[in-house]
Amino acid sequence: MLFTRAFSGRLSLSPLRLTLFSITLLEEMLSGIPTIGLPLLRHQVPMSYTQIGLLFTLGAAMSMVLEPLSNVLSDLGKTKKLWVIGGLLVLSGAFVLAGLAHSFAVILVAFALLYPSNDIALGAAQSSLIDENPHRSTRTMLRLAFIGNLGDFLTPLTVTIIALLALGWASLCWLAAAIWLVVALFSCALRFPQVERSEGRRSRLGLLAEGFVAALRNPLMLGWVVIATLPVMLDEVYRSFVSLYLQDILHLSDDVVESLITFESASGFAGLVICELLLALGLTVRQVLAGSALVALIGMTALLLTRSFWLAGLLLCVVGASSISWFPLARAQVYERLPGRSGTGRALLSLGTPFSVILPSIVGLIAGRLGITAGVAFLELAPLGILFLLLVQRAEPRATLA
Repeated sequence: MLFTRAFSGRLSLSPLRLTLFSITLLEEMLSGIPTIGLPLLRHQVPMSYTQIGLLFTLGAAMSMVLEPLSNVLSDLGKTKKLWVIGGLLVLSGAFVLAGLAHSFAVILVAFALLYPSNDIALGAAQSSLIDENPHRSTRTMLRLAFIGNLGDFLTPLTVTIIALLALGWASLCWLAAAIWLVVALFSCALRFPQVERSEGRRSRLGLLAEGFVAALRNPLMLGWVVIATLPVMLDEVYRSFVSLYLQDILHLSDDVVESLITFESASGFAGLVICELLLALGLTVRQVLAGSALVALIGMTALLLTRSFWLAGLLLCVVGASSISWFPLARAQVYERLPGRSGTGRALLSLGTPFSVILPSIVGLIAGRLGITAGVAFLELAPLGILFLLLVQRAEPRATLA
């Protein structure tokens, strides 16, 4: 009965919603091509380790600069259709260029286009979903989290199969280009949600600037932005360093560690379902966040204390299931406080990007100086930070799953 209450009537998809959700799934699956397909790229474009590092650094830097700007500008129009289609077309063209590249200069340009166009198209697609019903941001973000987790789960398998069937790097890129081109053309026929605003004769750009500045001056809003940034500490960085911990401290083999990380990723599906059930029961977002942060903190601490393989595997799943909902729930709170300005919301959320960039280096430095246990323990600041911020924030009206 409770399951029916949480999920009934929520899975119907219009062609628009199906397309926008599919963009998230495809992005998660195809974004692994530049990284997992790197050995194939080196056969086509010989590069040094320094040059490889420059590829990814430039791509990330371009995205960090262009995506926030595009997010704010996307709120100028009545819909974000042009940003979705334009981003997908540039992304498709960037993959074509990457497939044709036979010199470092060309592949460098391709990567400089790949990363920002990917993030801009994905951001505009997800913002369009928010714009369709701003007051159901929590539900939408949980759906996106579920689909994103599914994409993460399928990415290694998908890219491996494609790599085995393809003739090389060029075939991988052209396949990705064809997929994104088809999605872009299909999106042209769709009607995107319009966001009505009562702005009178005032400059819309001026209103956006005012709204952005006002949001920055709002301690509650900034608190939610920080809470939405902290989950990155329990994403890829946590999985990478906890894998090293399992190898170096528990002395588990590579195959066993990979299996445990796979189970940890899969536990996220259960975590999202439990989150929806708790919200359907009437718990507030703050209560769910606080409870899951406490569970994750206990699980992470216990993991560092145990030497049991079976208990370590169970605790990994507990941490994965309890932390999976932090990101969508916190982001939804930002969107709900900026109705009709989802792009501005994404721009605010992107303020945490520099932290995401330097986090692996910070954890690596701590692990190198103090040991891998200290490096993993440092990541416990994520649940601690969420609990602290929820504690100092003033109480708000109930905000359950719409």
